[in-house]
Amino acid sequence: MNKRSIPALIALNVVLLLALALVSLAPAPANAQGFAAAKYLMVSGPTTGRSQQDVIYLIEMNTTRVVAGFYNASDDSWKVIGGTTMIGALRGN
Repeated sequence: MNKRSIPALIALNVVLLLALALVSLAPAPANAQGFAAAKYLMVSGPTTGRSQQDVIYLIEMNTTRVVAGFYNASDDSWKVIGGTTMIGALRGN
């Protein structure tokens, strides 16, 4: 080893340590799902008979179960309208 290679190796090690620190200390991306096995989708939309309130559809993606409901602000409660599966809804059941 000559005298020029020692500073080059030190500089390379500093660069590698900075890259390692940047990768390991960077914040992880946010995940909306709390559980890995369950995936949910929430969609809102209008319904007949309720001009002031939209219906919220909660869909469990693994089993295609759907629950429709709305938030009632007058008594601070969640009102469930009904539930089905996506297969049943597409068949008309």
